[in-house]
Amino acid sequence: MNVRRLDDGSALYIDAQGLIQSFPAGNGVVHHARRGIIGAPFAKYVIADCERELGASGRCILMVDGYETKMHTTEFRELLTDWFRKHESATVHMLIRSRMLEMALNVANMVMGVGRARAYYSVEDWEAAGKKLLPSFRRREIALPSDSVKP
Repeated sequence: MNVRRLDDGSALYIDAQGLIQSFPAGNGVVHHARRGIIGAPFAKYVIADCERELGASGRCILMVDGYETKMHTTEFRELLTDWFRKHESATVHMLIRSRMLEMALNVANMVMGVGRARAYYSVEDWEAAGKKLLPSFRRREIALPSDSVKP
């Protein structure tokens, strides 16, 4: 896993199959943009981002731009579902275009017992959900430095 801190305050987590860019948001909001296949090695970074916001504000709302995500592996989903199950004040709002990702969120909701994971197919609807939390919230493009490996 290649981890890079960028000048804008964001962090890039990159492996051979996928990447996550974590943008600073604050106020209990974690903003991720994801691309490719997100496997188990990413889970510790996502959880660390969520724990940081949970500790700072008492809540964690994970806003995920998963529009370019091909899949989340079973291991990744299990690790995150377990973390969310233990942290009732945590929720996730995910922008997607894959019905498979929507099904995975529905399964996570069944396991957690409540509807704390929500899927969006519209950028506008997803951004509107984020703006209710942070008025400045907007979708951000993944910004790879020129010397980064591109999965």
